[in-house]
Amino acid sequence: MSSSSSPAVRTSDSLLCPSSRAKPGALLLGVRQKEGTISILPQALPVDEHFLQDVHQDPTPPEQRFRFSNKCVESGCEQWTGKSCGVIERVIEFLDQVPVQEALPACSIRPKCRWYEQQKGEACRICPYVLTEITQEELQEAGL
Repeated sequence: MSSSSSPAVRTSDSLLCPSSRAKPGALLLGVRQKEGTISILPQALPVDEHFLQDVHQDPTPPEQRFRFSNKCVESGCEQWTGKSCGVIERVIEFLDQVPVQEALPACSIRPKCRWYEQQKGEACRICPYVLTEITQEELQEAGL
């Protein structure tokens, strides 16, 4: 192999969305804490039917209590801008409103994370503050 060969281009098959829906095949990425941030698990856990049955016992949607990851579907997602994930493009603007962390939080999906692919460490710093589903009341409290 010559040194001039270009690295393999990543496709949606290899990238994961860090803010997906609770469904079979997803990974449980994090758990929402009382103050509203997401505590990212040291290792993402597979989501199965049993887990889904349990979380649906609570009337609060699982996406308001947990963060899930799944394959990035690019243009199959309403957040896709045509070239990138619009979620991280929007939330990165709020990075100056969160506490500065020098070290990136531990994350088991970082090597395959769509957000990290787009925004590198800045995505990781804002990630614990992103909720997949937020209530109207929470938006008002946040002034959004």
